[in-house]
Amino acid sequence: MNFARITLALFFLAIATVSAAEELVLPFEGHWFVMQGGDTPNVNHHMTVRAQAYGVDFVKVGGQAGRQLASGDMNTVGDFFSWGQTVLSPADGIVVSSVTDLPDNSLGTKDTTNPAGNHVVIKIAEDQFVFLAHFQKDSIRVKKGDLVQQGQELGLCGNSGNSDYPHIHLHVQNTPELNSGTGTNPMFGPINVELTGKRFELVSWPLIRGLFVWNE
Repeated sequence: MNFARITLALFFLAIATVSAAEELVLPFEGHWFVMQGGDTPNVNHHMTVRAQAYGVDFVKVGGQAGRQLASGDMNTVGDFFSWGQTVLSPADGIVVSSVTDLPDNSLGTKDTTNPAGNHVVIKIAEDQFVFLAHFQKDSIRVKKGDLVQQGQELGLCGNSGNSDYPHIHLHVQNTPELNSGTGTNPMFGPINVELTGKRFELVSWPLIRGLFVWNE
């Protein structure tokens, strides 16, 4: 698919997104890569789970060219640029649940019993609940009932739950219980996006795999 067709596809995807959806900011500082995102299983494995449909996985990039996922040989979670990065609230809302006492996985292991690992669920509107997952153990700074503001620090990026490497998972569903509802396509904006070497500033888009993204 060439650049023009990708851009056109993104445009129509944005138009098709429910207009009443809450617009989110990216839940981090700095430049990150969309590792999973989009509306088909070939670019987004979350599409196979109804409640997590349109979910997004973010991983921080760094290094000399700003394209590496980790430094060194990726032998430990600490090699990843995402590890220990601050996770921010993507919107104003109220915390409806949080878990912070699960261990982080070493590379090559997963906790499939607790797929979200350490996580926070924020109600941002009626029938809109944002799930942020895979925090570091004991790093979450909010609890059930807390009011949070967009951009507020929630905790640190880790590797707990059903996670291959340190990253931030985000999805929006219409119920507060994990995997019990239907996922909706989140809009992010205003954000900056890099796609196939082209930059788009202060846009509002749903996200697909392969984008480099950062807040304004």
